Amino acid sequence: MILLDGKTLSEKILSDLKLKIKTYQLEVNLDIILVGEDPSSIKYVELKQKKALEVGIGGQLFRLPANTSIDKLQVLFNSLNQSPNTTGFFIQLPIPGLSDPSALLKQILPQKDADGLNLDSGIFPAVVKGIVSLLENYQISLDQKNIVIVNDSDLIGKPLKKYFSQFTSNIFLLNRESGPLFTYTQNADILISATGTKNIITADMVKEGVVVIDVANGDVDFSNVSKKSSYITPTFGGVGPMTVASLLENTYLLATQK
Repeated sequence: MILLDGKTLSEKILSDLKLKIKTYQLEVNLDIILVGEDPSSIKYVELKQKKALEVGIGGQLFRLPANTSIDKLQVLFNSLNQSPNTTGFFIQLPIPGLSDPSALLKQILPQKDADGLNLDSGIFPAVVKGIVSLLENYQISLDQKNIVIVNDSDLIGKPLKKYFSQFTSNIFLLNRESGPLFTYTQNADILISATGTKNIITADMVKEGVVVIDVANGDVDFSNVSKKSSYITPTFGGVGPMTVASLLENTYLLATQK
């Protein structure tokens, strides 16, 4: 079993970014919108800010109460879309009281869409870019592989399927309506899970030699599934750090495209 070490790879990406920003003397600002007081969201935003500052990316944090109206968010979006000082921006998900943020996210202009949240912008969502970068770094072949993704969302499952479709047609997006997961996962060459449900993927659900990516930090029963895996992300230090690095990489690319 080989560990898909997102922490080490992300540090290399961030180190390269820091050098590029310094070498080209770029002024890069990533603005962040945080709605509500969810502890996980606050912690994640603090990490993103910390890593941004380390590589030379500045920006503002807009902390808003949980009851902030959509109208107020739209006004803020418009302001950041037009601001010459904002290289890119994103709103931390989930947004309290808004189960489907897609209409709001579509208002982020492509040239400001650091996190790839607007699916019409053509920007890779940071989490998807992080997963793809991990697979590429470990030279894991996708050709004609059976790929199962336990997530069919617009921000994870669907963009991943679009990317993988250039390599294989055997791609399955699963949700609550898909029936027993094991009927799909037991045949997966590559299994990606992003549900937020602890240990939803167990050892009896996978075959020997499977490549496993745990996006949600705990979907996979690591201690047992790892024994059957050829490659697997750790519960922490896999996709998370890669998502942050990809977000900052996207922001740098927006700055160079100006």
